[in-house]
This record gives sequence, C-alpha cells and structure tokens, in this order.
Amino acid sequence: MCNGADAHFNGGIAVIADPLSPLSTGASSYKDVRILDNVVDHVGRTGIIFGDWSTGLLYAVAYDALSKDITISGNTVTNVDSDGIVIGGAKYNQIDHNVVDNAGLVTVRNSSEPSSGGIWPTKARHTTIEYNEVSRVHTQSTDGQAFDVDLLADDTTLQYNYSHDNEGGFLLLEGGGFHGSGVTARYNLSVNDAYTGAKGVVTFALGVLPNSDIYNNTIYIAPGVPAKPFMQDGWSGTTSTAWSFRNNVVVNLGTGTWSTPTGAHAVVDHNLIHGNHTAGEPADANKITADPQMLAPAATAPAGIGNVSGYQLAATSPAAGSGAVIAGNGGQDFFGRPVSATAAPTRGFHEVN
Repeated sequence: MCNGADAHFNGGIAVIADPLSPLSTGASSYKDVRILDNVVDHVGRTGIIFGDWSTGLLYAVAYDALSKDITISGNTVTNVDSDGIVIGGAKYNQIDHNVVDNAGLVTVRNSSEPSSGGIWPTKARHTTIEYNEVSRVHTQSTDGQAFDVDLLADDTTLQYNYSHDNEGGFLLLEGGGFHGSGVTARYNLSVNDAYTGAKGVVTFALGVLPNSDIYNNTIYIAPGVPAKPFMQDGWSGTTSTAWSFRNNVVVNLGTGTWSTPTGAHAVVDHNLIHGNHTAGEPADANKITADPQMLAPAATAPAGIGNVSGYQLAATSPAAGSGAVIAGNGGQDFFGRPVSATAAPTRGFHEVN
C-alpha cells in the first residue's frame, strides 16, 4: 500500500540517504554519484532513484545538506511500474542521454503514491535535464508526463529533449504550496503528447511555478488528437506569478482547447501557432499563424531522438529569423546549430539560419 517508508525508494537502481531520518540533516549526504549506461527493464516502482532525504523535513530544504554533483546519464529504462528517473535532495545535477519508455504501468489504488512521471527532480537545486527521450508514460489517477518539476525544485533547465506519446503530456509544472522556482524549458520537441485530452501538453498544476520560461520549443499534435496544448489542473483564472511562453512553434492539428494562465506578469509573445485555432488560444501581439513549413512531419512520432529531422523547418519558413532575442539562450538549438545572442532567432526547436 506504499505506507511507511517512501515508496519511491523501491526501484531498479536506488541510491538513498536517510529515508526515515529527515531530522538528521546532512548526516548521509553524497557527492559525485554517477549512474551511467545501465539497462533497467521490468521493475516495480521506480526505474532509477537518487534520494537524499537528510535535507530537512518534507516541506523544507536545508541547502547546505543537499547531496552534490549527481549524474544520471546514458541509461535505458523501460517497462516500469511507476516513475522512470527521479532525483531528490541534491544540487548541481545532470540527467542526460537517457531513454525512458513505457513507464507508469501500475497504480495501487488508495495508496499514497498512485501517480508516475518520466523524469523529474524534487527538493533539488541546479538540475540540467537534456538530450533525453521519454515516451509512453501512462496516466493512472493523475500525472503521466514526460517531465515534471516538482516539490521545492529550484533552477531547473530542460533542453534538447524529445518527448512523445506520453499520456499525461510533455511537461508538468507544480505550482501551489511548497513549489520551487526558476524553470527554463527550451529547444525541446513534443509530438502527440497528452493524446487522450485528460491533461495538457504543458500542465500548470495548482498554480504557476514562479519564473517559468518556456521558449523555442516545438509542439506537434497530429490530426484528430484531443491534446490540450495548455491545461490548468486543479485551479483556473489569473496568477500574479511571472512566467513566459515565447518563440515556440505549435502545430495543432487536433481538437484540444487551451487553458492559459493569465496575469500582469504573464508574457506570451512571438509564437507561431498553426492549424486548428481552438478555444482559449492565447493572445500574442507577434503571433504567426502561417504554415511553419516542416520538412516531413510524421503524424506518428518516430522512435529515437536522432530520427526527428522531419520536424525541422524549411529555409523559407515564416518562423526563420522572426523570433524575439532572448538573453542566455544556451547558444544552440536541438540539433547543435548555433543560435545568435543578438540576431532574431528562428521560432521553435530548429534554428534555420
């Protein structure tokens, strides 16, 4: 029933510090843990978990007690009952070049941990999540996203990832009580995520996570798919929190509607939104609605992060050279092509110029 010890700590590969002693702050913290190039298949609960719970009580983080320099790289996690890769209680983390497929297969009703995500940090600081492919994460009672920025996770960067066919969507941002702050999601590709319409491609749960910057991503929704591009989950209306959605390309050939957080500090600007303009699509003074001229977009998402060139744009695309300049843009697109710090970039995950 997942009672007592945290059920997340049951997994294929588990590195744990003080799971039952949150008051012994910093007693068993780790440094320079590397989980590299493993295959984890058909396991109960979590595929790979690093968790240091000697960092304070559940809703607090003692920054100096966090484990440090944790790397989870090059792993393949498939057919797992719940989460793919979880990192908690650590700072300066790197999660890259992993494959997570077919997670969230089982839920235990009436348990404390019924939901699942592909890759997510919690009680973590300074985490980079890049060059991962996450697919077919299932929604049980909730969640089911490829990526989730969860409880008290600060300064998280998600870039150059490929997300497809995840029932819960591409990205879950946890607002509400005990939220973190500072998320940059850039140069990612999402294809046919949130395909049942139960969640959003991007879901804002219980509020907006402060300082969330979502820019230069490409979202493709195939014909007839009821995916909601944005969803407010557990709340609705306006927010005083600062967040932005800029320079993205959304090809929405489906039927799902938008539920967009609004407020004085919300910035929606310089996006290209093409296809079906369904209810709730956000206003954008610099929006383009013309065909972005993808080279050969497949209605069925291809397997493999190296097989997505069909979602690139032609040199004549209206997205080329029409985006807003964004400071600290990472310097390159999904494919490693340089992105200028001063010239107007291409909208979406592919830099044409």
